[in-house]
Amino acid sequence: MNYLGLLPIILTGLFISVLHSMIPTHWLPFVMASRTQKWTWSKTLSILLIAGFGHVIMTTVLGAVIFSLGIGVHKAIHDYFIFIACFSIASFGFYQIYKFRIGKKHSHCNHTHEHHHSDELKLKSSDGWAVLSLLSLLTFSPCESFLPVYLSAVGYGWQGFVALSITLAIGTLVTMVSFTWLSAKTIAKFEMNWLEDNELLITGCGLIALSIILFFIEKSHII
Repeated sequence: MNYLGLLPIILTGLFISVLHSMIPTHWLPFVMASRTQKWTWSKTLSILLIAGFGHVIMTTVLGAVIFSLGIGVHKAIHDYFIFIACFSIASFGFYQIYKFRIGKKHSHCNHTHEHHHSDELKLKSSDGWAVLSLLSLLTFSPCESFLPVYLSAVGYGWQGFVALSITLAIGTLVTMVSFTWLSAKTIAKFEMNWLEDNELLITGCGLIALSIILFFIEKSHII
């Protein structure tokens, strides 16, 4: 099997994981909790990594379910699967754009981009509640935008799934740690509301581009 066609899928997955993790809800609450609770950087990093791994694991588990179903379909209709997969991925991309157009901004806490995480965390009087809040914030909010990427790699078997899971973990954790460290060290709040406001649009366009790339790779017999 030629794995060259897996490269654009991995690059798209990396782009989506990094973009998703740049949203302030993935790192700003950790910075604010760290300041409020007077945590050391090592403690903040430990909590951040635990929450980040929870986020990745939850996404990976959901991805495994989709991947398993996709493999079953792939074996049954091998000749047509890539077209169905491309259509499904593009459809999800258009759905993301549709949600962007009707104003349903993505948020892990179901509120608008005016974040109140810092105010909520400041009310926490103990480390236990602060840590629990942070872990819950990410663990139970998987990166749904990454799930169609798993579907696009079904033709590469579980090797493709592992490659994408590693990509998801690296993109997510490196981005979260980098933004948390930069914010904590500069003691500055990043004005990145524009990113959260436009994440659906950017992700949707990225998924549509991925479906087009996969289609032409199949047509040129690279896969």
